[in-house]
Amino acid sequence: MRICLVSQQYPPHTAVGGIGSQVYAKAHGLEARGHEVCVIAAGDGTVRNESRDRNVRVIRIPSFHHRMPIFAAPVEWITYSTEVAAAVSWLHSESPLDLLEFPDWGAEGYIYLLNRCEWNHVTTVIHLHGPLVMFAHTVGWPDLSSEFYRVGTMMESSCLRLADAVYSSSECSATWCERYYGLNREGVPVLHTGVDTGNFYPRPVPKFKRPTIIFVGRIDEHKGVVLLVEAACQLAKRYPDLQVRMFGRGDAALLRKLRAMAGAAGHPRLLDFPGFIDRQDLPLHLSRSHVFAAPSEYEGGPGLVYLEAMACGLPVVACSGGGVSEVIREEEHGLLIPPLDAEALVNALDRLLRDVALREAMGARARRHVEKSADSDVCLRRIEAFYDRVAQTNRNARSDKVTV
Repeated sequence: MRICLVSQQYPPHTAVGGIGSQVYAKAHGLEARGHEVCVIAAGDGTVRNESRDRNVRVIRIPSFHHRMPIFAAPVEWITYSTEVAAAVSWLHSESPLDLLEFPDWGAEGYIYLLNRCEWNHVTTVIHLHGPLVMFAHTVGWPDLSSEFYRVGTMMESSCLRLADAVYSSSECSATWCERYYGLNREGVPVLHTGVDTGNFYPRPVPKFKRPTIIFVGRIDEHKGVVLLVEAACQLAKRYPDLQVRMFGRGDAALLRKLRAMAGAAGHPRLLDFPGFIDRQDLPLHLSRSHVFAAPSEYEGGPGLVYLEAMACGLPVVACSGGGVSEVIREEEHGLLIPPLDAEALVNALDRLLRDVALREAMGARARRHVEKSADSDVCLRRIEAFYDRVAQTNRNARSDKVTV
């Protein structure tokens, strides 16, 4: 099949979250299975440009910002969706696409799906990662009375209604869309890309001499980074050499705030911000650490960073509720704490830092769990089979319509 995956997030330029990680894994996994794969991602210039990521074609498109100042999130969503629709139209006219996929986030498929008709019809699926409606009701962003919420959820629900099929990374995200958008839950399989266990595995390297907590992801307050630093400042009284390594991109002001927190607590060496790291190099850093912690307030799930850490033999600490609870078994692979509970986070981290046997046992079970349930080879075959079913069903339906 000739497949186009649309995602603003795609490494390395715009890799800020799990959507980009899953699109990257899908693109290369599907290409390795003989499909022709193109990715349409966000660029940082004013014109469309193209490159090759090994055998995957990557087209980076501009936003609307160079044409007019954009101050409102709904306008950003609508205008970027227009740029996406234009790029898809151009790509399809170049050589017909067999399947098109959009993420839920950003409603990137909105304009294309509104404009889709018999003459430009491409089988289209939506991949649910964490819908806007979920964040509004769980972390309070965006505000339920805001225009962003009204417009964003309208765009999001329209994409789900107009797409040929929907699949979700977790039961959690699908349930939110069933509750608020009327999505037919029975027709939405739970599929995600899983983890490349051939790359993410415990490396035979010594652990850091300093007790080390590692965080990977977008450095954002909703990801629980402030809570993690607060907990680490308390733990540093018991573990003077403690270090917290936070991999990912974040707002400069927030990074300064986190450093200031550690400095004010008397622990200027506590935090390390190495920045974005290539996925090929990440397993080494995970393997050298002692505990993985990402106390995000709420995750649609499954949270591939948790699975990647588990695949490298680390026990994980996360917040209960949401999609993360679907992949982490309490007391088996790690510890789940209530969201925003600093005391529970301190206790969970302390327990794992001081008990080597517990860490190693949980880490070993976590690795076995990923091998059995979330290996990327098996997960990608399931996605490929889903694509085949949707494309064939759509072809049959269109053929019957033409016959009639």
